[in-house]
Amino acid sequence: MRKFTLLAALVLGAAGATQAQTTGVQFGLKAGLSEAVLDGALNQDANFKTGAHFGGFLRWRPSARVALQPELVFSQQGSSNKIPLSVVTLENKTKLNYLNIPVLLKVYLGDVVNLQVGPQFGLLMSAHLDGQTGYTSSSNGNSYRVENVDQKDFYKGDIGLCGGLGVDLKNGLLFAARLNYGLTDITKDENTKKMRDYFGIGGLHNRVIEASVGYAFGSK
Repeated sequence: MRKFTLLAALVLGAAGATQAQTTGVQFGLKAGLSEAVLDGALNQDANFKTGAHFGGFLRWRPSARVALQPELVFSQQGSSNKIPLSVVTLENKTKLNYLNIPVLLKVYLGDVVNLQVGPQFGLLMSAHLDGQTGYTSSSNGNSYRVENVDQKDFYKGDIGLCGGLGVDLKNGLLFAARLNYGLTDITKDENTKKMRDYFGIGGLHNRVIEASVGYAFGSK
């Protein structure tokens, strides 16, 4: 009887320790690389542009199987562009900086591996067109106009969906791969919007692939 009581106490103690490791509220930091592109760009080939993202998160894990994780993340987005002209092709980058607020539901498939899904709200911080913006041909030769043009009046904030796969280790390390799929037409310029509507062209949308590493502080 004593052996059974001792065994039961050990099992319950181990279960309680495991539960303490997998539940609760934690704060953390994260950073990583992104591949971003603008879907629906006009008169140009938009390709993926490499950027960075970093920020913090709050993870509330009420049980071993689910968690809610809101985040505040600075994200470099936009696209690398090639604009074909009659004799040359201009190359530049659309650089959009967002302050993103994803709110993720995390469903744990085991102790550490989890699926992540939820909405994301993006506040546009800045927008620039950087690189070759024009071309001039003359008797003295050909030349490109290289500029960094403020274009914040051409773009706006974003609402999208996030989805991906994560790994939350017991030592606090977190790894995640995620797709951010913008639902909002981020075109702000009224003339461009009218042209899109007239020709039946869809909107301009953010598409971002993220890979990140983070660390959760607090009780494990």
